[in-house]
Amino acid sequence: MLTPPPLDFTTPRFLDFSDFDPMSWHRRKQIYLLGFMGSGKTTIGELLSRELQWPFIDLDAVIEAGQGVSIREIFERSGEPFFRQLERAALTEVLKTEPAVIALGGGTFAFEPNVDLIRETGGATIWLDCSVETLQRRCANMQNRPLFGDPESLQRLLDLRLPYYRLAEFRVSTEGREPMQVAEQILRLRAF
Repeated sequence: MLTPPPLDFTTPRFLDFSDFDPMSWHRRKQIYLLGFMGSGKTTIGELLSRELQWPFIDLDAVIEAGQGVSIREIFERSGEPFFRQLERAALTEVLKTEPAVIALGGGTFAFEPNVDLIRETGGATIWLDCSVETLQRRCANMQNRPLFGDPESLQRLLDLRLPYYRLAEFRVSTEGREPMQVAEQILRLRAF
């Protein structure tokens, strides 16, 4: 039977951290995908979820399931302030899931208290970015988007949200790229 050598607390020992990423020490295993509607959050989120074998959570889908109606109906019946309260409550709940890939609603990250709450978790925030023309094309046939109905209102809403989107740790373009290419780029970030 082998016996371990006696512990020597007088001699300093140096550890080799060359292969260790200090950011991973406290990083939680959560990926938050943010960006405007039509940027690819759900599609990319599902791919990342499959690749990482982590649960995928679409915040808008959680809200709809909890209310039993669409986001558009919530806006029409109760207005945006009520929706934002529901969104905050749903966000607080989904943040408890780890690991997870979480697709935020287009406006979730555009409210400072939500930004602070998300940052407190230590997960990676990734802005999926693309041109306004691409967003207009992708959103043209969506009937469930309550905050815009024409290209001008889409542009105004995007302009209001851009300063918040820019607060994300990472920016990944979805412009002219296949969803799997985007997911692979995110996986290479080694940020989670």
